[in-house]
Amino acid sequence: MISVGEGRYSVRLKSHKIGKDRLVIITGGEEEHIGSATLIESKRHLKTMIKNGHKDHIVSEKTANIIYDRMGEDLLVICGIHIDDASKEEIDILVRNATACVEKFLFLQEERDEK
Repeated sequence: MISVGEGRYSVRLKSHKIGKDRLVIITGGEEEHIGSATLIESKRHLKTMIKNGHKDHIVSEKTANIIYDRMGEDLLVICGIHIDDASKEEIDILVRNATACVEKFLFLQEERDEK
């Protein structure tokens, strides 16, 4: 598991290889949950399901595109990050931490591929 940030700004990433595909789970904040799921099969084929009242798709769509661009694997990104009454600044912190988790994940994957 990869983690970035502390306390209520902590974001975690788990990844599972499923055949030729990949599942990435990004959670954090004060309460982990499932807020969105983004499936990307190609750059032109992205589908997202969003739980009512949630905005986790902002992270799942952004990170799915980043991962797909670097790895080229079909993947499903499930995201659930929650802070009660989050301000725009707090949301920005969480998005940055989620993106940093993805960058760490991709760096580790690239290191493994080089070996």
